[in-house]
Amino acid sequence: MKNRPLNTVLAGVVILFSLAPAFAQHDKNTQLTIHIWDYCDPASFNAAVGPDTCVRDTSNGAITFPGFVAEVGADKSVGAWRFSPAQLKVSNGATLQLQNLGGETHTFTEVKRFGGGFLDFLNVASGNPIPAPECAKVVNGTLVPQPASDDNIFIPAGGSATLPLEHEVVARYQCCIHPWMRLTITPKDQHHEQLH
Repeated sequence: MKNRPLNTVLAGVVILFSLAPAFAQHDKNTQLTIHIWDYCDPASFNAAVGPDTCVRDTSNGAITFPGFVAEVGADKSVGAWRFSPAQLKVSNGATLQLQNLGGETHTFTEVKRFGGGFLDFLNVASGNPIPAPECAKVVNGTLVPQPASDDNIFIPAGGSATLPLEHEVVARYQCCIHPWMRLTITPKDQHHEQLH
């Protein structure tokens, strides 16, 4: 009778060790959701930028285009335009589910280093005058957007995309339209790096 508790404990330890690979495998197959946000006001954004630039319900409020421009000028970013979360620690093999909950098209672009996007006006206003090469190249003095690709995903308002992660190093993503929208993904066994 005295050995029964010890046998029960040993059996529990064996079960835990046998389940450990299953938990590790589940961790690698994790699907993580990245929400893409903006708070654009359709009337003022469409008047200033062009038809269908912003398509969203404003029953919860909105930021007008002049308000957006003023906030970028003052803060070098607009807080309501963001990736959420902005930092993640994940295992290699995880999958990102990208959901655009805003009213504008955004890109989710992998970059080596954060930089500007393909709109010079927003690059200068946000303090990112040099575009990330993955976002744009300069041709005859004009910024030319890089085409859509597996590493440069354009996600329209209300749209979504799935992205498998196959990184064993820190990965950086930004919106090439609104370059302050950024996400850093760090492998689970590393510390977050300083964002540059």
